[in-house]
Amino acid sequence: MIRVGTGRSRGFTARRLGTVFLVMVGAAVTLTACGVPLIPTLDPTDTPTALPSAAPVPTPTPTPSSVPSPEPTGGPGSPGSPGEPGAASACTTDRLSFALQERPADSGAGSFFWDLSVTNSGAVACTANGYPRVQLVSADTGQPIGAASGLEPRAAPSAVLLQPGDSAFSLLHLTRAGVYGCPLIPVTELAVTPPNTDQSSRVATPNPIDGCADPAIQLARTGAFAASPVVF
Repeated sequence: MIRVGTGRSRGFTARRLGTVFLVMVGAAVTLTACGVPLIPTLDPTDTPTALPSAAPVPTPTPTPSSVPSPEPTGGPGSPGSPGEPGAASACTTDRLSFALQERPADSGAGSFFWDLSVTNSGAVACTANGYPRVQLVSADTGQPIGAASGLEPRAAPSAVLLQPGDSAFSLLHLTRAGVYGCPLIPVTELAVTPPNTDQSSRVATPNPIDGCADPAIQLARTGAFAASPVVF
């Protein structure tokens, strides 16, 4: 038995497929005729362009002017600036020469004044700073007598830089031994000890004076070194 309905359906489907194919072919021919390529092509001369890569940043090379110089550091014994008191060490006895000068205009009945001068006799600068110590010396025995000097407050302490040949001055205030009623001893020298040292030097007095045998009696006071003699 022949099924007429089935054969008709197949034939109809075949015709529809043929029609669709013809439509697609026609569209392709039309697009080609208009200059539109169906598949994009790559020109042989075209080459892929590489993406630019980040250029390395050069590291700057330090120049001598940009490199910081190390700061000089001080240490023990480092010299100071020329002309400053801190640039020189303290004057010692072996680097000084000593002298005593009278001040008759400033002397009275019970006391009198002398200027003690110290001169830098060395080859380099040194500093005189503070109060010297003096003690009367017996002209008979050559030994110190009485009490060591106290402090004379008329001049405030200050550092005095002494270049070779320069001098500093200390005001000496002395009391006459006769006012104490003690046994008198002739004196023609003073033992002078500069500050910051233990070494003393003998200095001749401008004129003979009397000392006191009592070790508790203080006949001399010294002022701090200054660049010039004290003016009353």
